[in-house]
Amino acid sequence: MGGETLFFDTASAGNATFINHASNGSMFDRGSTEFSGSSTAANGTFINEGGFSPGVTQLLFGSTTAANGTFINNGGAFSGAFGGATVLGTTGASAVFTNNGASASGAFGGLTSIVGGTAANAVITNNGASISGAGGGRTFFFDGTAGDAIITNNGAQVSGGGSGVTLFISSSTAGNAALIAHGGLGGGEGGTIFFEDSSTGGTSQVEVFGNGKLDISAHDAPGVTIGSIEGDGNVFLGADNLTVGSINLSTAFSGVIQDGGQNGGIGGSLTKIGAGTLDLTGANTYTGKTAVSGGVLQVDGSITSNVLVNRRGTLAGTGNIYGAVTGHGTVSPGDPIGILTVNSYTQPVGSGRLLIDIAGTGVDQFSVLDVLDAAHVNGFLDPVLLNGFIPSIGDEFTFLNYGSLSGAFSIQNGGIFDNGMERWVVTYHANDAVLTATKNVPDLGSTLLLLTLGLLALAYRNVSLRKQI
Repeated sequence: MGGETLFFDTASAGNATFINHASNGSMFDRGSTEFSGSSTAANGTFINEGGFSPGVTQLLFGSTTAANGTFINNGGAFSGAFGGATVLGTTGASAVFTNNGASASGAFGGLTSIVGGTAANAVITNNGASISGAGGGRTFFFDGTAGDAIITNNGAQVSGGGSGVTLFISSSTAGNAALIAHGGLGGGEGGTIFFEDSSTGGTSQVEVFGNGKLDISAHDAPGVTIGSIEGDGNVFLGADNLTVGSINLSTAFSGVIQDGGQNGGIGGSLTKIGAGTLDLTGANTYTGKTAVSGGVLQVDGSITSNVLVNRRGTLAGTGNIYGAVTGHGTVSPGDPIGILTVNSYTQPVGSGRLLIDIAGTGVDQFSVLDVLDAAHVNGFLDPVLLNGFIPSIGDEFTFLNYGSLSGAFSIQNGGIFDNGMERWVVTYHANDAVLTATKNVPDLGSTLLLLTLGLLALAYRNVSLRKQI
């Protein structure tokens, strides 16, 4: 029988250190520490060693808490050995969990399992292996929540080594956690964040770097929503949709969003929600649609898919969109000045706004939408003057290029600006459209009508005054 430490009722581990050794025989021969009732790990340190039957610490029942404890789960030291483990079914509180990679080829890394509990404010680190063929440290969520934890997945330190992994399966949720995946060293695998089954991303902040990755390819349709994405790593969608922006945070992502992943699949798609800005600066290759339903999707790199800009969304940037853009919302080339290139552009009738920023007459001082194929314009054009610039009469701005054109814009506010002194006029040519600043000449019919109405009002007032006398 292995050594076993049990905490009951309101017992506390204090500042003690506990080492749970593994057994190479029966699971009953391994070392273990178990908490029940309202017991607490307090400030204790718990080291769980790897083996065929690894050492384990369990906080599964009652109102037990990991408190401010330190939990170290070491990887296996020989082929076939499992890593030490911590199993949490209550709360991780403010504890620190470290899951180390295995130290032998064919061995598994340390493991923290959350089975219906919450990681709360814990700090969790999953370290990659330093031996080729060895497994990395892991954290698995089974129906539990990551709460407000900070979870870091480090890459392997050698080619062929396993990386640190966080896996959400079943109905678990990432909550409001920070999920970080770092790249590997020396050709090692990058840290990985998996969402599978019906798990949810909550309002998590996801950061992936180097060859670190977020992979939702094994998730149930339609996909996963997360709070934000940033970094320069990889995102694998498979055939699923990734919805980003639920915390209204502005971030930049210079990595690659793509189809495929552990479960394969094509047709992955992206949806931008929330009030923040997501700036994509990499060469993204996912083949499903892109929907901008809230905030700003700024494309300063490239995407290959068709883009639907919904009424509350804005598409901006200086990059390339190799698909068709349909704009019910706002399309705003530049950042704020610059050229946005799209394959085709459609404004549904009476819908959509093309916003053109103008800060001067130079070719690099105003926005341009460059449409490689057909432009179908039936919505609004909104020229916006920046930095106090007021164009002179006759100044021209070629704001739209196209292969072919149908329709015409309605200019916001009737095109009148500069306190009513000037008016915008659009001229459509074979392959471009030009905004020209002209003198605003009031419509004679409207002026006479207003004058007549004014005289009638004055006459009515005079008659009313006479009656009072």
